[in-house]
Parts: sequence; C-alpha cells; structure tokens
Amino acid sequence: MAFVEEEQPNAQWCIIPTKHRNQAMDWSLVLTSQKIATEILAFPEGKAPYGLKVQHSDLVRAQDAIRRFQHENVSSPWHKQLPASGFSFNWACLLWCLVLCIFAWLGWTARPEIQLAGIMKSREVIEGNAWWQTVTAVMLHADIGHLASNVSSGFLLLGLAMGRFGAGPALLAAFLCGVWGNFFGLWIHETPYRGLGASGMMMGALGMLGPHSIQLLKKHPQAGRIIVGGILAVTMLFSLWGLSPTSDVAAHLGGFISGLGMGALLGLIPEKQLQAWRLNMLCSLLLTFLLVWAWRMALTGGRPFDWRAIGW
Repeated sequence: MAFVEEEQPNAQWCIIPTKHRNQAMDWSLVLTSQKIATEILAFPEGKAPYGLKVQHSDLVRAQDAIRRFQHENVSSPWHKQLPASGFSFNWACLLWCLVLCIFAWLGWTARPEIQLAGIMKSREVIEGNAWWQTVTAVMLHADIGHLASNVSSGFLLLGLAMGRFGAGPALLAAFLCGVWGNFFGLWIHETPYRGLGASGMMMGALGMLGPHSIQLLKKHPQAGRIIVGGILAVTMLFSLWGLSPTSDVAAHLGGFISGLGMGALLGLIPEKQLQAWRLNMLCSLLLTFLLVWAWRMALTGGRPFDWRAIGW
C-alpha cells in the first residue's frame, strides 16, 4: 500500500491512492467507522484516478484499518461481482457441473450398476426404507439431453446462489432441496414411480434467489416490496422452466418451494459470515459425507459394510 505525501513544506496531510472509485468509497467508509477524517479526491490525469486525503497524524491508524479490512474481506478468485446487478457469480459451480457429468458417464458406460443402484424406486424407498435413493438419484440422469438441461441451468442458477450465499452453504442447501423434491415426488406420484436427475436441485437454487434480500427488512422501509418482487420474479422463471409436461413437475415444485425457504433462512445470515471459509468448508464436508454415506448404502444394498472383506 503506497502513500503519496502532499508536495508542500510541513504538509499536514497525505493521499492514499486507490485503484478505482468503488475502492475509494469502501476505504472511506472503513476510515470513517474508525473516526478518521478523510476526503475522496480525484487525481489529475497521469496519476492514480482516485485517492483518500487523510491527516498525516492519522496515517498509521488509517493504514492499519485498511489492512484489517483487506484481510477480512479477501475474495476468492472464483467469486466475481456482476456489474449493475447487485449479484455476484461464483465460478466454483463448474466443479459441481463436472461432478454431474462424471456420474452420468459412469452410469451410462463405465459402471452401469451405479445407475441401477442409484435410481430412486418408490417401492424400495417406501416399503424398504431405502432413503439413500432420494440422495443418489440427484446425481444421475436419463440421457444426454437431460444432463445438458440440468448442467446448463445449474451453471447459471448455482453460480448466482453460490455467489450470494457462499459456495458451501448454497451448494448444500440446493442439494437438500433436490432431495426434498424427490420426497415430494414420492408423496405426489402413485407407485410404482422412478425418479432421477438434478432438476429439483436446480429449481431449489432458483427458489433461493427469490428472498435473498430478506435481511433488508431490518433497515429498508420498502424492503417488503423488494422481497415480494424477487419472489414473483423467480416464480415466473419457475413457470417457464419447471412446469414442462414432459418433466417431473412434482420434484421441480418440491425443490422450488424448499428453495424459497432455504433462501429466506440463509438471507437472514450476514453475507460476510456466509462467505467465511470455515462455514464453507464445514458445509462442503457435510455434503461430501452425505454423498459418501448414501452411495455406500446404495452400492451395498443397505447392508453394513464388512471391513473384513478388505483385511481389517
């Protein structure tokens, strides 16, 4: 962090250069919160475009405050702000799309038993208590068109949800929405019924985006209108994407409704806490544990694992 002192004898103030106007505004708020007097300046052509004018006696405190702010708000290289939208996009959603493609390839060609074991079969879930099929079915797809539809929509919806709520919390919440969508499908459909696909999860991610601004209720006089507008917007999108007569509308609806609830709950948590690496790591580990447990149950038919089979 460089500091340019005013070119005057016995100068009483100095200038902290910033890269752009938004950074100057952010740093100005940080210094103001620490009761450090500051002023935003625009430099002449050929120098830094913006800067902060502070008293020379406050330079050390200002430097410490800005460094603490930068340390606490380190952004991930995957996390990119979308201009003029209020949203940010997390490119880590590509990793999940890749996971879905890998499972599709395994189930179609390399390991067909994965497809057979992971499909949700209503009689086995209801009568045999095979709950894990509601989890494993989210990872599987019927054909390339089915996969392409969910990967393309998931890239957009999960990227926005992960940008708003944090990669780990958003991915775990959206996946649970997909699981609930499968349970909702079991409740709506008559047996026998089979289900697979991540569309309930993607509809859950869409629903989460509706009430994302619910935290504004505490400080914005027109927050109710903003939140209702967001919910109506995602509902219109759901009517276009989720109500196709050739798709599993029940699973879509269950995922979407649970997504609205998840978005409202996560929206009450400060975004800074949602983006914290510890919470993201915890949610990622929980999702990994759920997937490993469910797939182990699916591939063993729900039988306890025999450690003696591997020499333990």
